[in-house]
Amino acid sequence: MTRLRTKITVSLFFILASALLFPFSRRKGDEESEEVQFLKVASLNGPSSIPVAYLYENAAVLDRAPVEFQQYASPVTELPKLLDGEADIGFLPPNIAAKAYNSSNHALVMLGISGNGNLYLLSDDPALSSIGGLAGKTVAVAGQGATPEYVFRYLTEGMDVASDYSVQTAELAAALVSGKIHYALVPEPFATVATSKSASVRRSLDIQKLYGEKQGGGSYPMTVMVCRADFARKYPGTVQKFLNSYKKATDWTVSHPKEAGALVEKHTLGLKADVAAAAVPNANFVWIPARKGRDSMEKLLSLFLSFAPESVGGVLPDDGFYY
Repeated sequence: MTRLRTKITVSLFFILASALLFPFSRRKGDEESEEVQFLKVASLNGPSSIPVAYLYENAAVLDRAPVEFQQYASPVTELPKLLDGEADIGFLPPNIAAKAYNSSNHALVMLGISGNGNLYLLSDDPALSSIGGLAGKTVAVAGQGATPEYVFRYLTEGMDVASDYSVQTAELAAALVSGKIHYALVPEPFATVATSKSASVRRSLDIQKLYGEKQGGGSYPMTVMVCRADFARKYPGTVQKFLNSYKKATDWTVSHPKEAGALVEKHTLGLKADVAAAAVPNANFVWIPARKGRDSMEKLLSLFLSFAPESVGGVLPDDGFYY
């Protein structure tokens, strides 16, 4: 009898441990707890929506339920919809996703990295060829309080470089072309716009390459896909089918930039067709599942922690953040 109780106790321990370690797992053949009425996907107007355009055009039906797409101008307007349950899946900058997880009782989980670094140091200075060449210069930086600022601060730490945040991101290309500014750190598609409008403005420094050299390899995420944690638990099959569709959309976009650009303009996702198409080769679209992308995510978030801990909620997200 004692031996039987021991076996039962051990069995219960492993069952409970499995439930705690793998909260999103599901046995093969299990059914979703309820039928999904709509999968509500929130996208951000701009470069992160370029792969999403394929899904707009090829509307997926997952588990007999249609996908309802929503468009938002910024993460500030999108995030409340995710937290309130008005959207199920969305796209956010890495630090905002981490902070939302840390400050909302783990309401959101990260599904994966949808876009890696796409920052470039643009300049009309033909002599600029290394990060050291920025010493004594003033650089207009897009994205104060976001990834561009902290990656740039990391790369220029200890250098005499001034950062200027007075020029709005959307105005940086025009400011470079007009000669109002001479050095700017910008993401895609703004880098493409600036270099296409002036023969003297060029991509002087590839920030991804410099970051990888300093980190000993790898890149950093610019955009991550997130999901409401309760939705992911309730409908893991639906989530996986959407992820499969999104990976297909990303692969197609990278291989068909011109066609992707046309779809972006058709579905009014914030960019003209020619700009979106030209930006694709440098936009660094990827699909990296959360667990595989954890290392690069934590390296980037550690930079945020070192410069502005409050920007990620004060700590690195724990295991539960990575779907």
